[in-house]
Amino acid sequence: MARSNNSSPDVFLRSLLSEDDINAAARAVGFRKRTGKIHAVGLVVAAVLSVCGREGQCIAAMRRIFMLRTNVKVARSAFYSRLSTAFEALLGRLLDKLQRTAATREPALGGILRGFRDVVVVDSTVVKVRDELARVWKGTRKTRLAALKVHTWIRAVSGELLKHRITAEAYGDCRAFGITGLHRGVLFLLDRGYASPNLWRHIDQVGAFVLTRLPASHKPTIVGVNRTHRGRCRKLVGQRVGAAIKGLRRGILDVNCEFNVHIRGYAGKRGRYEKKVFRVIGIYNAETRCHHLYVTNLAPNRLVAAHAEHIYRMRWEVETFYKVNKSGLGLDELTSAKPHIVRIQVMAALLRSSISMMSKRQAEAHLPADRWINPMAWTQFWTLYFDRLIEKYLGAFLKPLGHSWQTLVAMTLDPEVKRPPTRHWITNDSFCDYAELHA
Repeated sequence: MARSNNSSPDVFLRSLLSEDDINAAARAVGFRKRTGKIHAVGLVVAAVLSVCGREGQCIAAMRRIFMLRTNVKVARSAFYSRLSTAFEALLGRLLDKLQRTAATREPALGGILRGFRDVVVVDSTVVKVRDELARVWKGTRKTRLAALKVHTWIRAVSGELLKHRITAEAYGDCRAFGITGLHRGVLFLLDRGYASPNLWRHIDQVGAFVLTRLPASHKPTIVGVNRTHRGRCRKLVGQRVGAAIKGLRRGILDVNCEFNVHIRGYAGKRGRYEKKVFRVIGIYNAETRCHHLYVTNLAPNRLVAAHAEHIYRMRWEVETFYKVNKSGLGLDELTSAKPHIVRIQVMAALLRSSISMMSKRQAEAHLPADRWINPMAWTQFWTLYFDRLIEKYLGAFLKPLGHSWQTLVAMTLDPEVKRPPTRHWITNDSFCDYAELHA
């Protein structure tokens, strides 16, 4: 049976971000210093949360949609001035609130995930920005002088955003987040970019768990075997993992391997290397005709070797999160040359996806346990349905509808006065005379 929940979509949306939350955040960051026709609630809801797609990340499009939905006429310069560092801080507070809300609501996991507090996918994505921002966000390729990296923690079972950070592309993935004792009992699914025995050791020390793919560049030595085989099986202890799996016919390899862990210097002490043993699981893949290797700190009685591959497939949830952000929510359309506006655009996309995924989780609560909703399909539907919630949400901030032709012209007038289109040169007499003189 479906799990009951009587909350309607508009009530649920207000529970995530209410007018009081937006106004309180605006006062805290100094965004609302005077009362004007550009209200914080109207600007956030109409110009940030409800704007999606390629045009949605264009600042001019944000202004047009703000005027269209709030019926407030505002000059271009006045609107641009509101997209300040204070507004960036306002969006940061709202995004942090959504992340805290998602993080404090831990899921009830069953099946092979029973016993874990949560399953979190950690990954990052790179977004190209204008080359003028190379000093702020340095790229790592000649064709990409400037690029930023968005680091995220995504809940694997729902796609909700739990944590984020914006850095330069050259910033190391392993340094982006701090894992503390508060994450005890959480299973982290990591990409190969996080192939750091030092990071795995830290996760193990705080009582959390890790499952990640082992890159081919890592060649640890086998020091123990967790899965015994009858007959004339190959002896693996003392061999390197890469050499041990060559020609190996076993469908599952389950061994303990020794890794070199670098302990950095602290309080005047020099850095050093230590040996740390982690479990390595190899699952034979018939398509690639080789073993896929996974590293974990989970004991054999906590994780069956055959389940490692299935659990790791949940890491694809973060790829879906980035695809949703770049295909429908405008994360890959960062057009400004001002760093704080680029951060506003990134946080706007993350706000939209956070609300979309949290609403998807709420909608799935009304489904049977064996049914689910596709994230891409839900995001496309939610962006359309959100338009219907705007009037209810804004309420008192909406003025009576009364757009004139002058108002529509003000919204859509091309600011590039010095670059008239060809049709003006052909149809306008003054342009034709100018062309003849300069022929």
